[in-house]
Amino acid sequence: MKNTLDSTSRFLMQATLGADQKLLETVSNQGIEPWLSDQLKHKPGSTRVFEKSTRAIWQDFRKRLVATHGARALDGDGNNPALPYKWYFHMAWWDHTLSSKDDLLRQRMAQALGEILVISDQSSLELDSIGFASYYDLLYKHAFGSYVDLLYDVSMHPMMGIYLSHMHNQKANKRKNIHPDENYAREIMQLFSIGLFELNQDGSEKLDAKGKPIPTYDNRDIKELARVFTGLLPAAYEYEWTNGFWEQSYNGYQVGFDDGIEKAYKTVPFIDATKPMVVDEDYHDRRSKSLLNGRLTLPGGQKGPAEIRVAVEQLVAHPSTAPFIARNLINRLVTSNPSPDYIRTVSKAFGPTGDLKATLEAVLTYPLANEVSDKRLPTARKVKDKMVQSQKLKSPLHRVTQLLLAFNAQNTSGKLWLLGDDLQEELQMHPMSAPTVFNFYKPDFAPHGPLQNAGLVAPEFELHTSATSVAYVNQMYYWFFGGFLPLVSTQIGSGAEQKMVMEMYPDTLWAQKNDALRFDLKAEIASAKSAATRDALIDQMSILLTGRTSQKAKARIKAAFAQFSGNPDWVVQTIAFMIAVSPEFTVQEA
Repeated sequence: MKNTLDSTSRFLMQATLGADQKLLETVSNQGIEPWLSDQLKHKPGSTRVFEKSTRAIWQDFRKRLVATHGARALDGDGNNPALPYKWYFHMAWWDHTLSSKDDLLRQRMAQALGEILVISDQSSLELDSIGFASYYDLLYKHAFGSYVDLLYDVSMHPMMGIYLSHMHNQKANKRKNIHPDENYAREIMQLFSIGLFELNQDGSEKLDAKGKPIPTYDNRDIKELARVFTGLLPAAYEYEWTNGFWEQSYNGYQVGFDDGIEKAYKTVPFIDATKPMVVDEDYHDRRSKSLLNGRLTLPGGQKGPAEIRVAVEQLVAHPSTAPFIARNLINRLVTSNPSPDYIRTVSKAFGPTGDLKATLEAVLTYPLANEVSDKRLPTARKVKDKMVQSQKLKSPLHRVTQLLLAFNAQNTSGKLWLLGDDLQEELQMHPMSAPTVFNFYKPDFAPHGPLQNAGLVAPEFELHTSATSVAYVNQMYYWFFGGFLPLVSTQIGSGAEQKMVMEMYPDTLWAQKNDALRFDLKAEIASAKSAATRDALIDQMSILLTGRTSQKAKARIKAAFAQFSGNPDWVVQTIAFMIAVSPEFTVQEA
């Protein structure tokens, strides 16, 4: 059944990182649900999509760095080494996001999962973009799969093992004053599964006899679960170079607790961060374990990987996990304040094994026929037979991806290798670059004022400060009027301090005409040449970017370009800019 353009646009803001006019019209004509069904059938062409592309980009730069400077100047032996730093994953992520069109829903889900199962390059992990890409491949691969499989693979991935410090965990040894690290045990419960308080299936907190929320776990549970994640090690040593301290034969050598090698060499950049961690059974606690009031029980005598798998299965099956993950995904994709019925519907789809395909389908189809929040805002309006209103502030990342995709940002070289640092600096957000494991914003954050007074939360507003809001407007001005889009780098560094990396100077990069990003606004400019078609053009661009038209907004836009209405380029730039900085665009509706 054909859907209206405005309802299709609102849906695509939830289901994709961004849509252009062609996709909007295609989905409108095909129908939202048939398109969704097709997207949910997508299977990745490889289980290592991002690892392969990140590795290829790094090798491209590595060869040119060696050809220019020689390996001895780059190997880390008395110099700053050339390593697959974080930027190579950034480049692969943006290249995929701006060019791949058959996996739009999978891309959106992977990015959302990356804000739940957080690792960050704001740490030592920045030294290994290939390991980063390997981790992101798990989110991409399992996006429509089982949350059990995903959480197990995440638990065994060396990048998570480093980030939340369960790599190199040993069973307790009182004589040596060794105790298992409790960091991952805490976070897998608090952030990745059961949350802090026991939940009903509608997301409401269960209360004890005194009317207080019931904690899902206590410190004893953390200590008990930490015993599960013991004996874990990287699979092998691996380093980019051979030099005075690293022989080629070291690569592939199995890592051991007592192999005589310093612990500093048992993490990035000296390990293979793409292979799952292994368990040294001599250091794994094989005794029985019981926690969460008996909901998680392990009989003992099991090998490490099998025990970790069973622990993950029982955590995912815990009654609080389904509503906890349901709320998280709804928050990322649709609304900051979902109704109990919405959460209950998605929780049921998640089930005891974490069916992510069914979960995602429930998250995206529920709003098609139902109001997603119980709290009606004064700005709510009726569209056909349901009410539509503001639901969440779009994250800075989502705003950026939506605009770049809406206007088909491309370059002549075809290498969409965005550095990402300029976006991170201005907007305080970039994929896999959160400041902490708690993501970029707290789920219960509410800005002071009407939202907080109404008992509503608005997590993304934690990034919406006076500095970032001004930076965003300035950035949009530079994009649309100056042509200074996000920085792309395909050249090796030109300065002495950039000898081991790619070119990073903005002026140098924008001067690379083949690499500099440009919007494709030819169709819009053609429509803007005639004053008679400009109202329709404003409506078209408004629907694409905001899912609605507004006579008041249209009047503001027309007044803004009135002085130079004879220049169609400026007319289109003004329309795009005015929409991009408007509340209608920055706040998502459903």
